[in-house]
Amino acid sequence: MAKTTQSIQYAAQVAAAANFSARIDDKRQIEGDVQFATIRVPIDAANVATDVITLIELPAGAIVLPEMSKILVTDDMTSGALTINIGDVVSGNRYCSGANCASTGIVQFLDPGFPAGLATRTPCAKTGVSTTDTSLITATLATFTSTIEAGEFYVVLAYKCL
Repeated sequence: MAKTTQSIQYAAQVAAAANFSARIDDKRQIEGDVQFATIRVPIDAANVATDVITLIELPAGAIVLPEMSKILVTDDMTSGALTINIGDVVSGNRYCSGANCASTGIVQFLDPGFPAGLATRTPCAKTGVSTTDTSLITATLATFTSTIEAGEFYVVLAYKCL
């Protein structure tokens, strides 16, 4: 026999209706304006695997939307492998894990697999502590092999502010 289940958002709405103190601001969680940041990242022959590149600082409370974000690879920067992770200081691949950027094209954040930031929305925290401040979004060159050439890629980062 089929069963009836609920989404996380609907369960929160039911709880809010039953008890005002359990209410979350559903409008801000479910709706709201999505903002996009287009970030240009130059690469040169001095870059190597494991380099961490700071992309942008988001406001406290901002939530990155990996399902709407992508990497635009405009140059063939290597004759070998290039994978990129997008995340923050706490989780270097929170939003994108192992994007194959070895050739030109558009790579969706979800293409290599669903990152933790898709199911677990984590508002950016400005803690002022370098090991816990998640407001700085980073790109990590997870693998970068063979002949590395000058080039660039763009990160189109979708987020909303609560």
